[in-house]
Amino acid sequence: MSCRVAVLAFADATRDGRTLNICRTLAPYAHVVLWNLALPPADREWVWRTVAIPSHGRVLWRWALFVVRFLWQTRSERYKVVWAADVYCLLPAVILRWCTGARVVYDSRELYSSLASLAKRPIAQRLQSLYERVLVRWVHRVVVSGERDADELVRSLGLVIRPLVVMNVPFYAEPQRNNRLRQSCCTQSDEVILLYQGVLTAGRGLFRAVEAIALLPQMHLCILGDGSFGSAITEYAKRFGVANRVHLLGSVPYNELLQWTASADVGWCWIEPLSHSYQLALPNKLFEYAMARLPVIASDLPAIAEVLERFPFGECMSTTATAIELAATLERILAAAPQYRQWADRAARQYCYERQQPAIRQLVEELCRR
Repeated sequence: MSCRVAVLAFADATRDGRTLNICRTLAPYAHVVLWNLALPPADREWVWRTVAIPSHGRVLWRWALFVVRFLWQTRSERYKVVWAADVYCLLPAVILRWCTGARVVYDSRELYSSLASLAKRPIAQRLQSLYERVLVRWVHRVVVSGERDADELVRSLGLVIRPLVVMNVPFYAEPQRNNRLRQSCCTQSDEVILLYQGVLTAGRGLFRAVEAIALLPQMHLCILGDGSFGSAITEYAKRFGVANRVHLLGSVPYNELLQWTASADVGWCWIEPLSHSYQLALPNKLFEYAMARLPVIASDLPAIAEVLERFPFGECMSTTATAIELAATLERILAAAPQYRQWADRAARQYCYERQQPAIRQLVEELCRR
């Protein structure tokens, strides 16, 4: 395979593991150009292009500016395949198809027709769903992160070809236990770190996590991620008297994330069923915790529970579980941590990106030959 592939992400790709893993998979076999919002890191294995737009402001305006500037910057370029890494990149990817004949892959990493963030904005949700349904007709292949999402998109978008499932898992690694989080949060060696990594938003059970650690004096909640929910978490921690044990550390580059994860004691993988997309969620943090050999406490949504039934490296709890029940489960996990870590090691060997790569390469190779 020796064709030009554009990977397009309306995001800071340095913190977007799914996009980076696609680029890393294709770079040895194709000329990959990544278009995103961030400046290039020093150590990159492919061409990195930045679409400069303001970092703050209304999303619709920033997106429109992104589309216009991307199309202007690529006006004289030709790609055989364009990989749209999210719904926001569908329009510019399809326009490239219309103008240059490029093959388009749409990576539907969520069910964009039922986002929790738009649950209270039905008009915006309907418009986004319409946008997706119209543009997906011009897409050659759709990619999703789980079998349940594939079933749903076949039904909702009327797809003739079933989406390719590319699980949102990390590359295999054996990270060493370390003290990164303890040093950053100034915790003692005998204190316990409960880690949440991901976007700070509603539906991730973070208030419940605060309530749980309030019952466990030796436990700290460390949060790696950004989002508008940060100030609300801080205020909630003050209300429960644990502000000194809740640490908002911001996001870290994806290439460093696993080392941070490996310095925790338990991973928090909680999704509340606020939308249909959340009900079917299979979050990447679950597999990142496994790769760091970390026990987890998770909500009992179907896809998550299925993984933990096969590889029980943690405990599933009802989304209605009380703080007392969560605290008791956390204590039980800590008491049996070595056994949970053994199961996490087995899960890490199964759920690694190396197992996803052949299907991705085969898909792009087929499109390049057309």
